[in-house]
Amino acid sequence: MTMHLAIGDSSGPLSIASVSHYNPTGVLLTPGATYEIAADDSRWVDWHLASSADGRIEPSFAQSMARWALRCKAGRWFQLIGAVGRTDAHLFPIGKHAVWTYEGQSGEAEPELFLFANDAWFAYLNNHGAVNVTVTRLR
Repeated sequence: MTMHLAIGDSSGPLSIASVSHYNPTGVLLTPGATYEIAADDSRWVDWHLASSADGRIEPSFAQSMARWALRCKAGRWFQLIGAVGRTDAHLFPIGKHAVWTYEGQSGEAEPELFLFANDAWFAYLNNHGAVNVTVTRLR
């Protein structure tokens, strides 16, 4: 079920699976609205490399060599990333905590907020675990 959040309302905690290319939040974005997106201390795993929603501060050698394949180039490997709609056209890094304002980037009337672990498109099958995230509308 998708919905707009009223100011002060929260959605979650939501379990964001590292194996999914797009995890729906059920939050319909309102142009001009500001959202706080916060992850707990749980960890997810890329092959055998565990990290929090902040991602890998020091990427592995293989990750360093494959930076070209990272979905959100502005983010780190395995960092929590937001997507406006089920597309990579409008991505933004979150990590464990971010305050973000939706400016209507997608052009869609009511796009949904999706979340995922930042990885290469072809590399999600070796991921496991999830982080828990809460989305709160601030204004």
